[in-house]
Amino acid sequence: MADRWHLLRNLAEALDEFLGQKRPILKAAAAPRTQPGRGDDGVSASSETTDNPYQDPGAPGPLTPDRPRPGYARQQQTRRRHYELVVERWREIRRLQQAGADVTDIARKLGTSRPTVYRYKDLAEPPEFGQHRRKGSVLDPWVPYILRRWEEGWRNGHKLFREIREQGYPYSQTNVGRLVAELRRSDGLTPDRGRRRSASDTAARAPGTRHVVSLFLRPPGNLTEDQAAYLDRLRASDEAVGVAYELSQRFAAMIGELGGERLEEWLAQTESCDLPALRHFAASLKTDLAAVRAGLVESWKNGPVEGFINKLKLVKRQGYGRANIDLLKARLMAA
Repeated sequence: MADRWHLLRNLAEALDEFLGQKRPILKAAAAPRTQPGRGDDGVSASSETTDNPYQDPGAPGPLTPDRPRPGYARQQQTRRRHYELVVERWREIRRLQQAGADVTDIARKLGTSRPTVYRYKDLAEPPEFGQHRRKGSVLDPWVPYILRRWEEGWRNGHKLFREIREQGYPYSQTNVGRLVAELRRSDGLTPDRGRRRSASDTAARAPGTRHVVSLFLRPPGNLTEDQAAYLDRLRASDEAVGVAYELSQRFAAMIGELGGERLEEWLAQTESCDLPALRHFAASLKTDLAAVRAGLVESWKNGPVEGFINKLKLVKRQGYGRANIDLLKARLMAA
């Protein structure tokens, strides 16, 4: 009796061999037709309303030496949540202080320190929300020069580092590389790693053959909308790919539904198709057709038998070939 897992694995290997010859088609089907905010010709519909997808949404304005670095929006959200907690604590301190509680009782009740209570108890208004204050950097004296060279069209970070080093910059190239990487993200030259990839970004990448094989063998109901759309484009772009998909789906259904009575029909259609990899797979099934049919009809598996065979081989190898049959039998029974 053939193991169903091995049958599915052998089919996956045949599909991987077939799809390995279709890499240009896999890549072409993955490319999105249009992008958000763009027309069919790939030109932006409105240059005034189209945002740069790689720019930090919290970045306030163009690049300047004092511009907050990437992650500014997340930092501001964290500060805002902290400020709300501070205001709430100020209100509790004021309420307890007006109710007549002393500083020690207020600190013990709110779980805070007495200096905090002293700082907030006499404030008539809540403390102001602190704005972003960027820490100084050793690169700041040379940032205007780098920005001017960037606007002139120089995009090589190594060259910019050599130029400012000649002007007296005594530090390493790391700070220059970070600033150049930020400039590239702001200009849309490289994607922002902190930004979550959208469905169109994922679809634009050419998937590997093993990933496509997994889609071929997956039930259609378990596919996402993007995966189903990709398979539709792929099948429409090449007739042979469509035939391979239909045959693989039917074989996977036979394994899942134990439909071994449909095996002969599937073998006949596979042998008549123009797919050498699948034809070879079908020919390998016919070498032990009775076992394959039993594996697609019977509900039980031969996994326990394979497990005992593996255990016997392990015990035999532990004897380094010097154990006779009686010793092997005794050790196996003891194991």
